[in-house]
Amino acid sequence: MKTIPLILLGCGGVGRQLIQHIVSCRSLHADQGVRLRVLGVSDSKTLLAVSNVSTAELDDGSLLEICRVKSRGSSFTALAGFGEFQVFTDLEVIRKVLDSAMLLGRSAGLALVDCSASSDTLKVLNQVVDLDCCVVLANKKPLTAALEDYDKLVSNPRCVRYESTVGAGLPVIASLNRIISSGDPINNVVGSLSGTLGYVMSEIEEGKPFSEVVKVAKALGYTEPDPRDDLSGMDVARKGLIVARLLGWRINLDNIKENMFLTYKSLAD
Repeated sequence: MKTIPLILLGCGGVGRQLIQHIVSCRSLHADQGVRLRVLGVSDSKTLLAVSNVSTAELDDGSLLEICRVKSRGSSFTALAGFGEFQVFTDLEVIRKVLDSAMLLGRSAGLALVDCSASSDTLKVLNQVVDLDCCVVLANKKPLTAALEDYDKLVSNPRCVRYESTVGAGLPVIASLNRIISSGDPINNVVGSLSGTLGYVMSEIEEGKPFSEVVKVAKALGYTEPDPRDDLSGMDVARKGLIVARLLGWRINLDNIKENMFLTYKSLAD
C-alpha cells in the first residue's frame, strides 16, 4: 500500500471538511491501495504535529477532536494533553514543516496541503517545492501572487495541484490542461465564477434581506472566510487570474479589470 504523508495548513471550514473526508474514506482509500498519513494540522497560529514524522501519524480520534475544537472557535491550546503530538507556534511552525520536508521529500515524499486563506503560506510552499515535495492548494492567494513567486511555485507542475481553486468540484483546471496538452487552441473561457454571488442574488430575488443572506451563506460555507472577497468581486478576479496564467498570460492581479458588486469601503461602512 502506498502511504502519502501530509501536513495540512488551515483548519477552517475547508480544512475541517478535508480532515473529515480523509477519516471517513479510509476504507475507500485502502481499496485503492493508498493511505493518507496526516503528520500535522495547523491553524493561523499553531501547528499540532507528531514528533517522529517518519513513522508516526495523528490518529483519527485526534483528527476528529481537532475538528470539533476548531468548529467551536477554540484554539489548539484546548487540545493540550489530548493526543500524542507536539505543539509548535510562530517560527517553530515553519521550521517543523521544513524539517519534515527535508527528511521526507526525497524518500517517502510529503504533500503540503494549503486550505488556508492566507498569502503568508507562499514562502514555505516555495521552499517545500524546492525540496521535491508536493503542494496541493485550495488557497488561491499563492497562485495570484507576483509573477516571480508564481513562476517559482509552479516550476515543477507535476508537484503542484490546485484543481479546487477554480470551479470547486468541477474539473476546470484538469480540462484546460488536457486541451492545452492536446495542442488545441483555447479562444475564450466563459463562465459564472462565483457560486456565492449566484446564491446571494437568487436569495435576494426572493425578497430576503441582503445582510441575512450573507450571514446564511457564510454559515453554510459558501463564502470565502472573509465574505467581502466574494461581494467585492476579488474572489472572481483571483479565479480569472489563475485561469489566465494557466493559459500562458503573463499578468498580475492588478491587470484584471473588476466591475465590483460592492466595494470594500461600502462593505466596511
